[in-house]
Amino acid sequence: MSVYYTALVVFRAFTSVLMHDGYVHPDEFFQTTEIITGDLFGVVHDRPWEFNKDAPVRSIGLLYGIFGMPLYIAKWIFKLYNIPWNPFTLLVVFRLVTCAISFITDYSLYKICKILKLKPNRYLLLLSSSYVIIVFGTKTFTNSVELALVSLLLWKVIDCMVFSEQVLATQNEIQNTYGHSTSITDKVIMSRKLRQLPSHHFRHCLEIGTILAAGTFNRPTFVLYAITPIFYWISRGFSKNYNQFLRIFNLRFLVIFLSIIPGMFVFIMVDSFYFEHVTDNELNLVVTPLNFIKYNLNSSNLAEHGIHFRGTHSIINVPLLFNVMALLFVKRLQLINLMKIIKNHHYHLLPNIHEVNTLMMANVIIPLFLLSVFPHQEPRFLLPLLLPIVFTTSKYFSSHYIKGSPRILPIWICSNLIGLIFYGYLHQAGVLPMISYIFKDIKNVSDVHIIHSHIYSVPIGLLMVPQLNESKPYMNYQHIKVYNLGSSLDPDMLCDTVKNISKTIDYKNRHVAYIAMSGPLNQHFELIGKVSNLTYTKQIFFPHLSMESLHFTSITNAFVDKNYAYFIKWKELFDIFSLILYKITITTE
Repeated sequence: MSVYYTALVVFRAFTSVLMHDGYVHPDEFFQTTEIITGDLFGVVHDRPWEFNKDAPVRSIGLLYGIFGMPLYIAKWIFKLYNIPWNPFTLLVVFRLVTCAISFITDYSLYKICKILKLKPNRYLLLLSSSYVIIVFGTKTFTNSVELALVSLLLWKVIDCMVFSEQVLATQNEIQNTYGHSTSITDKVIMSRKLRQLPSHHFRHCLEIGTILAAGTFNRPTFVLYAITPIFYWISRGFSKNYNQFLRIFNLRFLVIFLSIIPGMFVFIMVDSFYFEHVTDNELNLVVTPLNFIKYNLNSSNLAEHGIHFRGTHSIINVPLLFNVMALLFVKRLQLINLMKIIKNHHYHLLPNIHEVNTLMMANVIIPLFLLSVFPHQEPRFLLPLLLPIVFTTSKYFSSHYIKGSPRILPIWICSNLIGLIFYGYLHQAGVLPMISYIFKDIKNVSDVHIIHSHIYSVPIGLLMVPQLNESKPYMNYQHIKVYNLGSSLDPDMLCDTVKNISKTIDYKNRHVAYIAMSGPLNQHFELIGKVSNLTYTKQIFFPHLSMESLHFTSITNAFVDKNYAYFIKWKELFDIFSLILYKITITTE
């Protein structure tokens, strides 16, 4: 491996585990860490609707396998050496796991290059320098797991394709030699060699079936990414004999279907027991992917999560994630040449459909098209496109192409630095340090109230507050309540809402209330607070950028003292890129 790739690997591991405070999307906590932490530690946590017991749309089996087992082992080690838990140590365990998962993509790409007899350095360097793998790939998203599983699937399918080609090429060579042989001895030798050829029809079928089951129960959208590789696995080694091809095609389809069943059975049983659908009197199996599909077929359900223009993935999300690689991929398609070939009926010049390059390009275009059918579109849904896009565009980053287009490399580096800084270190980056601060501040508090506005939901499972246990009524428990005010309130209404909530809180010596908001709202909030009975102390967490509150920003306010105008501008800029935590008290008249 090159020195540059090694450095990027170390950078990814170090920053993802110890330095990333960026908070990309609530689902990185509420579909993974909140559930596992709540179950294994018995702490207060926010369990999302996807895991309701009646009709769950998310499977628990893979979450326990990926995150639950490492956390359980860490819990045992921490207890053995009397190491205290806190939000930081909890996050370190989760981030170590997700960082390790991200390297599955690296290893899969490495194996693909080795299978195809390509030098892997350029491919791995391009992959590891993308902020997508550094930031998104190391977050506790189910999409990050999906990226790793799609990468594994492509590796196994490509291995089968190349192996089949090698076996069939050897078979054709032996058959040609057999046909030209006149000696009976030579014919016997050739026949023996034919019988000794390894079988290639069902290679890796059990591994692929297991990957398909795990991917589907992790995120049912995995099926959209698996359609193309599975078609290639089934149709590889195309025979000119139509009847023989049809027989092998159907047989392979049946085998891959049967290979999925064991994994599906395991996930179904785990989910059925976990969600308490299996009792002494009743057996009601839970199939979470079916529940997921039913839920998303209802357009009103999707509207609750946001309806987007169907071209959002292609026009916005692909360039956002892959920047210059997105343009190079379009160039790689050579659409103008393809149109000329089709127009002139020179179909023999079309790319070979059974080549690995065609598979990789198809595994970008087809999932992108299918995902664009659904009106709810977020960038993280496209993470599994990373490996095929890297593979198909890596040639443009060779020294030969860089000499002809010297701007490609600087644009690639700058765009990824911007993505890394924005999502890794700025976006909602005050939330996690704020949780660590609150964790320390509430040590001797019985009741905690957290009000937040214009920031992402607070994953309260990280605060490690034990749940009330009715079997131990003599224990002293903390009570915690979270008020999520969303991002729709203006500063006036926000202050009124906070005052109304605060007045309902019974303040005692061991009660405390916090209000967390993004910096652009703080000046107006504090101005109103001065003329009310709301008093507070505050803590500032920098950096933090909340896109939901930028419309309240006004850097060019009038200044009282022109001599300090420059200083005040920078102070306002500091406030804009901060999260403010107010510790509230009520003064009675």
